[in-house]
Amino acid sequence: MSAKINSKQDAKKCILEAAAKLFSKCGLDKTSTRDISKDSHANISLISYHFGGKEGLYREVIREFAEKVQAEVDPIIREFQDKPMTKELFVKEVKTMVNNIVEMRIAHPEISIILSREKIEGMPLSRDVHEEVFYPLIKNFYNMVTAAQAKNIVRAGLNPAVFFIMLSEGIMGFYEMMDCNTSIRKDCEDLIQDRQAFKDQVVDIFLTGVLV
Repeated sequence: MSAKINSKQDAKKCILEAAAKLFSKCGLDKTSTRDISKDSHANISLISYHFGGKEGLYREVIREFAEKVQAEVDPIIREFQDKPMTKELFVKEVKTMVNNIVEMRIAHPEISIILSREKIEGMPLSRDVHEEVFYPLIKNFYNMVTAAQAKNIVRAGLNPAVFFIMLSEGIMGFYEMMDCNTSIRKDCEDLIQDRQAFKDQVVDIFLTGVLV
């Protein structure tokens, strides 16, 4: 990262990037504003100026990621809402969803670690973002599954919430396990190197289980 920051907005971006890495590595409590200032090359006072302090910065790191997810998912939802539900459309939407989850996880591994820690601790600082941003997106996924069930495309007894949780957490769990670098990693090395092959495996596993 360059040591020269040209504007307050540049500083804000640098602070967010440095904070995400430090929060994922050390957690909120063990990350100091001095550490963030040092790694971002930004004046320590700007953390309070932009975010109101360390906790506000932590929340903003999560919210910024959530809004990126929202920007990626909204077009998928609009396409589903604007077209009649067919098996081909449902399969396409699930494939697109899997693609986006995988790509976001690979592009932002540090946020995944932060969110995983938040879930373990009961979402003490991310619950509002989950309810305001993530949950409406998840509800739209439910609606897509329900529409497919109404057309006898997806099995009627399937709970859309369970489907979404297993799909998203399965992908996240795979990469978390690979990051642990245990012996099982060598059994999946081809899927780590070929992310499309991994996406295809996920789609095959989940669609085989839910389609009529």
